[in-house]
Amino acid sequence: MTGVEKIIAKIEQDSLAKSEELLARAEAQAGEVLAQAAAQAREASQAAIAAAREKAGTDVEAARARVAVTEKRALLRAKNEVIGEMVASALARLRALPAEEYFAVLAKLAAEYAQPGQGTMRLSRRDLDRLPPDFAGGLKDIAVDPQPAAIEDGFILAYGDIEQNCTFGALAAARMDDIKDALHAYVFAGGADPV
Repeated sequence: MTGVEKIIAKIEQDSLAKSEELLARAEAQAGEVLAQAAAQAREASQAAIAAAREKAGTDVEAARARVAVTEKRALLRAKNEVIGEMVASALARLRALPAEEYFAVLAKLAAEYAQPGQGTMRLSRRDLDRLPPDFAGGLKDIAVDPQPAAIEDGFILAYGDIEQNCTFGALAAARMDDIKDALHAYVFAGGADPV
């Protein structure tokens, strides 16, 4: 081998060694970049999973809260329906009382709602038609109007221009909060007899 051939072989050998060194360094750097990318991907994946779990947990809690509110509303609605039915049933029983008992209730209500001075009691046509003869005599300072009022039950108690609606529905509506509280305590909380 000649001197030039030796120089060329040496250059080729040095070039090959340099290329292998550069290739080894590039592969090492590529390995580091891949390792860093894999680590970053794992971290991003773990962060995404953690965020998804947190969001899922939040969504589950929000759903549970909505379900609880919906259940409470449904329960309250059901309780109010039961109470409404009980009140309606009680009013129907009052309306269906025999005349003697019915008018005893009216006399008691008249005594409770009477005002000072001369008052007038206005009754429904049905009640005027079955009015006991001695009923008006038992009312203190209250006369029974012979003209029927457009009501179903109970009475209207008038003192001049001031009228007190003593129909069963109006009295129940005026005391509905107390009635609901008493029935709720009795029916749903196992409390004492309602008043």
